Amino acid sequence: MTKKLNISDLDKVLEILKQDNLRYCDGNYPERNWVGHFITEERCFAYGFFEDSVLQSVLLAEILSYKGCMLWYLATKPELQGQGLGSELLIDFQRIAKDSQVEWFFLNATKESLPFYAKHGFETSEFSKVYEHYKEIIP
Repeated sequence: MTKKLNISDLDKVLEILKQDNLRYCDGNYPERNWVGHFITEERCFAYGFFEDSVLQSVLLAEILSYKGCMLWYLATKPELQGQGLGSELLIDFQRIAKDSQVEWFFLNATKESLPFYAKHGFETSEFSKVYEHYKEIIP
């Protein structure tokens, strides 16, 4: 079940984000204050996928100009990846974002994630040297 994250979920979110493919170029993981702002600030979205009240996947995003939304993190516990939890969270979030008047998403991701995002209708930008994906969500 997808639900909005609370500040009490922050430690569990940080655990899920502590994956090698989410490290910054300096080798560090996302910092507590940075991750916490997604949960506490109005311009941000912080949602999780829960099974039996246990957080399994997280999605953190931020509203941009021109009705856009930057998808900063979509991560699932490594041992649960490939079971559709991230997909379910992303699909639920697209409905939530659309209800909030978001019309398009932007994200940077790894080369390995290209098939995942393509499966969900994202296209790789031809203008970037990194793997930027975008998707319009208005009909």
